[in-house]
Amino acid sequence: MKLSLLFRKRWLWLYLPVLLLSALCLWLSFTFWLPLPPRSVTIAGGLPSGSYSATALRYRDLLETRGIRADIVTTEGVSDVLNRLMLPQGNVQAGFVQGLLASGNQQGLSALAVVERQPVWILARNPRIGQLADLKNMRLGTAAAGNPGKEVIELILAHAQLKAGDIAVTEHSSNAAAATALLDGKMDALMLVASGESDTVRQLSRDPAVQIVGIDRVASFVARESRLKPFVLPQGAIELRGDIPSRDLAMVATNLHLLVRNTMHPALQRALLDVARDIHEMPSFLQRQGEFPNSRDMDFTASPTALDLANGERPWVELLLPYWWAQLAELLALAVIPILLITALVLVWIPSFFNWRINAILQNFYGELKFLETDIEPTATERPIEIKKLLQRLDDIEAKVTLLDLPNSYANRWYTLRQHLARAREKLLDMRAR
Repeated sequence: MKLSLLFRKRWLWLYLPVLLLSALCLWLSFTFWLPLPPRSVTIAGGLPSGSYSATALRYRDLLETRGIRADIVTTEGVSDVLNRLMLPQGNVQAGFVQGLLASGNQQGLSALAVVERQPVWILARNPRIGQLADLKNMRLGTAAAGNPGKEVIELILAHAQLKAGDIAVTEHSSNAAAATALLDGKMDALMLVASGESDTVRQLSRDPAVQIVGIDRVASFVARESRLKPFVLPQGAIELRGDIPSRDLAMVATNLHLLVRNTMHPALQRALLDVARDIHEMPSFLQRQGEFPNSRDMDFTASPTALDLANGERPWVELLLPYWWAQLAELLALAVIPILLITALVLVWIPSFFNWRINAILQNFYGELKFLETDIEPTATERPIEIKKLLQRLDDIEAKVTLLDLPNSYANRWYTLRQHLARAREKLLDMRAR
């Protein structure tokens, strides 16, 4: 391609491709490499009157302070939360799921953190029930529908060597209904999986007619089910003045996980973890200060973002700026500004490229002319017969210069070169005439 044609079409063949490539790089950065996080998140809150919904509302309030709108959806239980998270086309992006529901088929999900401990509560109204073996021939109420406690109950009964016919198990529609049945004497004991902040647990554990039953040989029980973690509920931990419980109790608990979809933006995951820390780090009778949230003993696959944050790896801009400004600053610093800077440098370099290329062409001819002028004097003095050869060389140079197709803006330099060639020709002709 001729240089003059390329120069005339430079906007079409050079400037426009550079601008289009820059726009493409910006689009790829916005879309795939460093996309801005969404401004909203949908969290499954469990049953409308449950503790998970109350926790989800606290998340919503704190997320709004960071400029993130949180939509809370109610579900039919903990199992339904997990099912909604696993729906490919579902809108739920985060939720609270007990470790008891963990299995090998939760692809597409990962855990941000363990946010609290949820004990398996065995609450008895019958004063004859002091240990698990005493549940034989008793009436046992189970937790609300959708709660994974049914599997735990079967494990606990098997651990206590109680067969299916040794105990009458009744399922209830809600925790409140189960608690009412226990207090009314319709049940001898109640077993449920819930946090210490649960209204049902608060009500029953402080009732003088109800006692908390521990689990004997808890280590052997936990060895059979790794998703349950042993712990000791100290005497008087729930209420010191009322001495509740009246002795140290060996109990088991499942970890409550904050689950998200793997496709969730890393910055949004970090925002959820920050909110989880604000909500769950305060101590209670079931946990120490700062014990939760944590990334230890997860029953689900841990999120890479959560592991990085646990190791202290966080984008430096998030340490200096508020949430949204940090995301925008990161995009500008790592993508927009470098791309625009490179684009500007290339656009500035294009005229320099033409100037350099034309200078190289003209300098080549000036170099040939200089060699020729250097040979004029020695040739005229020592070998006059070879002046004709010098003229032939000059004709060749001039023919090539005449065929040069340079941009119009360089015409003056082209004419200057031809003038130098004309002077050299006059000098040769003058010497040949002597």
